[in-house]
Parts: sequence; C-alpha cells; structure tokens
Amino acid sequence: MSGSRVEAPAGMAVGMLSQLLGPSRIASSADLPAPRRVSPEAKAAAEALQGTHPYKWSMLGSWLVALAASGFTGFLLWRFRIAIDARDLALFSGMMAFLIIVHVVYGRWRAAPTLSHLGGAIAATCWSIVAAAVISLVGLRYKFPLIDDVLGNADRAVGVDLPSMIRWFADHPLLSHLLSVAYDSWLLQLAALLPFLAMMGRFDKLWQLVFVFSLTVVVAATFSVFWPARGAFAYFHHPIEVLEQLPDGAGIYHLAKFEYFRNALSPNVSFENLQGVVTFPSFHTCLVLMTICATTGTRWLLAVTLIWNALVLIATVPIGGHYVIDLSCGGLLWLAAMAIEAMLGRSYATMRGMPVPEAASA
Repeated sequence: MSGSRVEAPAGMAVGMLSQLLGPSRIASSADLPAPRRVSPEAKAAAEALQGTHPYKWSMLGSWLVALAASGFTGFLLWRFRIAIDARDLALFSGMMAFLIIVHVVYGRWRAAPTLSHLGGAIAATCWSIVAAAVISLVGLRYKFPLIDDVLGNADRAVGVDLPSMIRWFADHPLLSHLLSVAYDSWLLQLAALLPFLAMMGRFDKLWQLVFVFSLTVVVAATFSVFWPARGAFAYFHHPIEVLEQLPDGAGIYHLAKFEYFRNALSPNVSFENLQGVVTFPSFHTCLVLMTICATTGTRWLLAVTLIWNALVLIATVPIGGHYVIDLSCGGLLWLAAMAIEAMLGRSYATMRGMPVPEAASA
C-alpha cells in the first residue's frame, strides 16, 4: 500500500486552463472570485469527515480487535478471580480516554488529521498490547498441557540442532549482546514508526500497521492460552556455563512470570512490569515483518529496517528462547493478518465504488 500523495490544488489547474483558453467571453477573470486554495490538512480532514478514506476498515478493525481482546481479558480475570492494581488501571484508563478524545475531536471537528490519526493509532496499539499481555499471563491459570515436546520434535524433524546453535552463540558474546539489543528494540521501533507514518501523511500504512499489530499480538496471546510452552531453553536444559556466556536473561527472562501465573495461589496483575509470555507462535517474527512492510516506499529507512530487523529475527532463538518452528508459525500469522487487512480494503473500496487500494489488490 503506497503512502498518501498530496494532489495539486484545484486552483492551479484552473489557472493553467485560463492561460490556455484566455479570458471568458461571459465574464472577465477579474470578475471571478479567486479559487480557494485547500490545504492538504483541510482536505484530509474533510475526507475523514465524509468517511472516504480507503483505510477506514483497517481503523475500525483495530478498535474491534482491541474491544474483543478486552472482553476476553475481562472474562479471564473474572474466571480466575485475578485482581488488577487499581491505580495502574486508573492511570491506563485515563491515558486511553485522553488519546481517544484527541482522535475523535481532531478527526471530526478540527482540521488536524495527523494529530487525530496519531492519537488513535497510539491508543489502539497500547490497548492491544495491555490486553494481549494480560491474556497471555492470566490464561496460564487454565494449566493446559505444555506443547514443548511437539515443538522440540518439530525442530528435530527438520534437522535443527538447537543446543548446538545456542552453544555457538554463547561462544560469540559480542554478537549475542548485539542481538540482545536488537531483540529488545521492538517497542522503540514501534514508538518511532507510529509518529513517523502519521507525520508523513501515510495514514494507510499507519492503520495497516496498527491493525496487523493488534490482530497478531492478540491472536498470539490467545494461542499461548490453549497451547502453552515454557520455551526451548527450559526444554533443552542448556548447561549453566552456556547460559553465563549469553546476555542476562537470554532465553529464560519469561520463566519467572510463567511459573508465577501458572502455579501461584493468587497472582496479581501489575501494569508496572507487565510482560507477556508467548512462546508459540513467535510474535517477534510478526513484528519484524510488519515493521519492514510499514517502511516500504522509504528507500533509506527500508534499508536500515531490513538490516536491523534481520538481527531481530536471528535473536529470536538465542535471546528470545524460541524454537525455530515458532518463527515459521509467526510468519504464517503475519501473512494471515495481512490477507485479512487486504480483504477489508477491497470490501470497503467495492462498497464505495472506489479504486481498489494497492495493498488490497496485491
């Protein structure tokens, strides 16, 4: 899906036409009112008011995913009688209310579409992150059978020797520490991409990113409820000397949360250190692919994104503690989300009698 392009104002076309044809025989050009120059901001706001933007359904889809995730989150909290810190919940609710007000006010009554879209995108993204994290943690209370045996055997079946791979990374500490920085950069990348796309006026890419992010993070968290896994590091029991050569917490950073919410008598959810525990499928793989996709059309940024996210993808095994099969399933999840986003774009364009968006037609 290409970025939004700013069209030449209508006044320029009128001026060029009058130069070619000369003054009107009915009225001189001096008698005619000067054509009003419409700024791109005002034009985008008018289109938003009329609901003519082709990414409307990606925007609505993002909110629907967040609402559905909230419903499932509420059910899990009620089902297992899990408490959320009241202060955290109040602060988060206040932040969401502020961002949604910005989104609505500057999208419907003020000509500031950049601010409106940015506020809405941040709200939908944060909402989905929090809901997915709570789902992945509280869902562990079901104590469904672990699928580590299945995932480990799947890796062996395709010839992957994870213990040897991890030992190799442990023997290259500089590379491992670089991979750790890359692996932990996903939130920073996302925080930079949202305002970048909004300020560039690429609202189609912005809402595609938000929708795909929201859908994949919620689906991945839901998968982890019914098919939980401790991860490859816990499954293969790497020697302590190997773990000591890797960055702190590599491959096992999530295990304390995993055991706490799966086995503690009465766990409590706190937003201060909210951390999901999704092993299968790999959500970092989804992040890599959606980040690269969001930067297509910006040559210099795309090149940087490709190189850096190649490191992120590699890091999912030695730093994230994933099985290799997790990466493949994460890629399939991203493809499914992109297909749904494209379908929404085609459906909206068809209903409006508009040209099919490039991303939807791809």
